[in-house]
Formats: sequence, structure tokens, C-alpha cells
Amino acid sequence: MDLPDRNQLITVGRRFIKIAAQGNPNVRINPAMVDVPGSDVNLQVGTSAIMGEALTASWAACVRGLFIDTARGDQLDRIVYDRFGILRKPANPATCDLTFTRSNAGAGGGTINAGSRMTTADGSIFALQTDVVFGGTDLTRTGEGIAQLVGPTQNLPAGALNAFVDAPFDPTITVTNAAGAGGTGPESDSALRARARVFFLTIRRGVLPAIQYAATTVPGVSVSTAFEIINPGTSLPAGAVQLVISDDAGGASGAMVQAVIDILLQFRAAGIPVFVTGGTVVFQPVSFHLAFAAGIDTSAASEAVRATVSAMTQFLRPGQTLLESALTNAASAVPGVIINSGALLNPVGDVVPPTNDIIIRVRPQDVSFV
Repeated sequence: MDLPDRNQLITVGRRFIKIAAQGNPNVRINPAMVDVPGSDVNLQVGTSAIMGEALTASWAACVRGLFIDTARGDQLDRIVYDRFGILRKPANPATCDLTFTRSNAGAGGGTINAGSRMTTADGSIFALQTDVVFGGTDLTRTGEGIAQLVGPTQNLPAGALNAFVDAPFDPTITVTNAAGAGGTGPESDSALRARARVFFLTIRRGVLPAIQYAATTVPGVSVSTAFEIINPGTSLPAGAVQLVISDDAGGASGAMVQAVIDILLQFRAAGIPVFVTGGTVVFQPVSFHLAFAAGIDTSAASEAVRATVSAMTQFLRPGQTLLESALTNAASAVPGVIINSGALLNPVGDVVPPTNDIIIRVRPQDVSFV
């Protein structure tokens, strides 16, 4: 039931005054004055209604904070921590795998120290997490870089890091990177809510949902799916599990994989190995032939469809099918958009990933209209 606003409270006040004055000669208030702007009774009823609205809103906010489905912001933080001991994941810096290469070993052995910085052409800076040691004849070594700023803007494409801020011991050494991943903003209310809802489902550690849940507690990891590895000869479980992880965009770095491996010590069954890998993102093109209700801004509605479809696929799990019905339902959810038979031109049916590590995503630029 909706709670009363000031207009409804004013109506109640007016009705009370008029009813109280009917047939009562001792009432000293002229009931007609309640409708005269600026009169004493008009101001009294109006200010009382405003205070009543503020009290109602305050009460509603308190009640909202008592339930996971309705709590927001700090309220959600408090109730989730109080009931489950779960903290909201903070903003997280991206990480990426680095490759250091030199054309010859003339400079001999040496170390690129942890903390050494590398940069992109547009100024994003990553720091080396651990020492990278070149032997006397080594030409290539690998390492891990971490962004100096948090957030998804630092999820760099492969090859973006190409210059040193702090010169290495050998000036001929060059650096390149695999795609960055794991850079996120603070965990959203909807994502925190979703983690809280599966808490009791995963309290028995060792089961597949618990392994999946463990991965999502690592900052930067938002998607995870676990599969039992099956013995092809007997079709029975082979005593091992495959876990595929990614961030919102479908990427995963070596640092993310290692962090998940570490946290799994608290969740996986003893003696059962869990092989953790990053997913492989496949971008699916989507094409619609839309119809619109009269008077609708078709350009704005089309952009809303593009955004809604992209958002809908953001949390598809590794190996999860992209349903044709999910795409049409997402488009039809936009006000003024009419989905007729055959409105979805591509894909022509459900998109089934060929392997468990494939993660399907639809970017806004992948959605087109005919």
C-alpha cells in the first residue's frame, strides 16, 4: 500500500475541520477558511501535512532497511553484514599479465624491481607486483601488473602498455600486456543482494554452488561457473572440478585466477582439485526489426533497447545459453516498443556455447536495427 503524501494529508486535515464544524456552534474556526491561502488554519493544515509527510518518509526508510530486497546503500551494507557477515566489495584495480622481452642478453642478468611502473599512450599507469629476474641469458620473462587507479576504465586491451616510467636495468627491454581485467567500481546494491541471497545455499562448503560463490567474493570477479569433470570412459565424476571466472566484461587475469585459487582453500572439499581458468568472451551480434507505438521517439526507444539487451547479457555465466526469448523480452520491456513475430532477425535461435569456458556478451555496438 502506498504511504500518504502531503496532498493526501492536507485532504484529511480539511475533511476533519469541515466535519468537526458541522452542527457544532462552539467551533470557533470558520471551516471555509481552510481553503483560503495564507489563513491561519490553511497554514496550520499545510505545515502539519509537510511534517506528516517527512515523518512518513522517515518511517518508510527505516522499514525499508529491515529487508534485503528493499534496503539500499548503507542500509543494505548493515543488514547483509549483520545477518551473513558479508561485506560489500570495494572498488578494485585492474591487473594484467606482462611480458618483458629483449633482443639480446648483452646486459647480462638483472632485476626489474617490484613497483616499477609502465604506462600506456594515454597515461594509464600499472606497477609491477613482484620482482622480475632475468638470468644472464634470459630474453623473455613474465610478471603481473596492477593499475594505479581503481575502476573498470583500467581494464586495458592487450598491447596497450608499451613504455616504462621507471627504466629497467637493460634499456633494450620492452614490455607488452595481455588484456587487463578485474577493474571494478564498488559492488552495486543488486550484486551485493544477489550474493547475500545465495549465502545459505552455499553454507555447505564443497558443493558446486559454494565453489562458484567463493569465486565471486574475490574483488573483480563477478561471474563464475563450476563444472564437474566427467570421466569419458564411465561418465562418472573424475574427482575434479573446472571453475571458469570473469569480470563484468568477461575478462580474467592471472592475478584474479590466483586469488580465486587461494580463497578456494576455504570452500573446496579436501583432496578435490579445482582447476580455475578465465573465460573466453564471444561477442554476439543482435539485429531487430522493431515497431513502435504512436508518438514514441523511435531513436530514444531504439537506444534504450540497445542498452537493455546489453545489460541483460552482462551476467551470463560461462557456458550459459543466450536465449532468443530473453532477447525479445528485453526489447519488449522498453516502453513504446512493439515486438511482432519475426522481430528478432539475428540470432535466429538460442545461442549455445560450444564449450564450458565460452562467455557470451552483447555490447551496445553489437545491436543493430533494420
